[in-house]
Amino acid sequence: MHVAVCALILGMMMTVSSAMGQEKTWAIAIHGGASNIARDLSEEKQAVYKQGLTEALAVGQKILADGGTSLDAVEATVRVLEDNPLFNAGRGAVFNIDGFHQLDACIMDGSTLACGSLACVTRIKNPITAARRLMETGDHNFLAGEGADEFAIQQGCEEVPNSYFYSKSRFQALQAFQKQNDLPVLTSPSYGFPDKTVSMNSPSFEAMAEVGNTVGCVALDVHGNLASATSTGGRTGKRVGRVGDSPIVGGGTLADRQVAVSCTGTGEEFIRHRIAATISFRVEYLHESLEQATGYCINDVLKKGDGGLISVDKTGNISVPYNSGSMSRGVADSSGRFDVSIWEQPLP
Repeated sequence: MHVAVCALILGMMMTVSSAMGQEKTWAIAIHGGASNIARDLSEEKQAVYKQGLTEALAVGQKILADGGTSLDAVEATVRVLEDNPLFNAGRGAVFNIDGFHQLDACIMDGSTLACGSLACVTRIKNPITAARRLMETGDHNFLAGEGADEFAIQQGCEEVPNSYFYSKSRFQALQAFQKQNDLPVLTSPSYGFPDKTVSMNSPSFEAMAEVGNTVGCVALDVHGNLASATSTGGRTGKRVGRVGDSPIVGGGTLADRQVAVSCTGTGEEFIRHRIAATISFRVEYLHESLEQATGYCINDVLKKGDGGLISVDKTGNISVPYNSGSMSRGVADSSGRFDVSIWEQPLP
């Protein structure tokens, strides 16, 4: 009897210990773009910008902490960033060379490898949601131009005029680009100046051209699934029809059963070197840690100044390296961590 009781107690202790050791975890990382933000950026502007990052990160954090899916978390988080004119995604997107906006987005479910990419959309308020609708239809992986706009509208995505994406500082950035490259300088966007625009006098809007860039989010949920999402307005002064790395699976965005990655920077370089896919390959086949794989891509493959990325692996490790002057980013996980930064600071 004594032996039986001891065995029962030992078995219960092993069960509890096992359950504790298998505690489900989640992790999330976001970026607001790689850039070269001057370190003398006013504290007021820094605070406004970090607040935008904090609000987005908190949305994804809550979804994951409540047991939600990584796919829901990355979409909802990127939507917040798309709606914030501080960032070069959705509202506040940069201008192309002809003076209007063309947006790209991609979302990917690591558990199924399902993905949806859109490029050169002009009328969709939240391209990341349209990308998810495309992913869920399962018919095509990638749509571009007018066909992408029409698909999104048919799927019930909110339609807006191209002028919705306007911001004064982004247009001024286009004019500066044209002047620097000895190109004819536009006096107004191709659609004219919007009749009603948000005031550009607040520090949040004044900071736009200085700080905000491509946005992205990667996440691991408590179910063990990874997801990634990236959204962008591209490069100021880009040619009409230019597509960067953000909507390219394996270039600027990837999620599989090993890692989730979202990149930001010089898109052409991330495409040429298949950065997101290379990270996954090195983790799976070379058995490198996430930090080793991402560090190799950023420091040994890309040139200094090309940009950075955010990533998370299947065990919840986060890596957010960059080789540009700055990369706005944020991380949170089930340990209680919650950090946002523009420059180095303590983020990994």
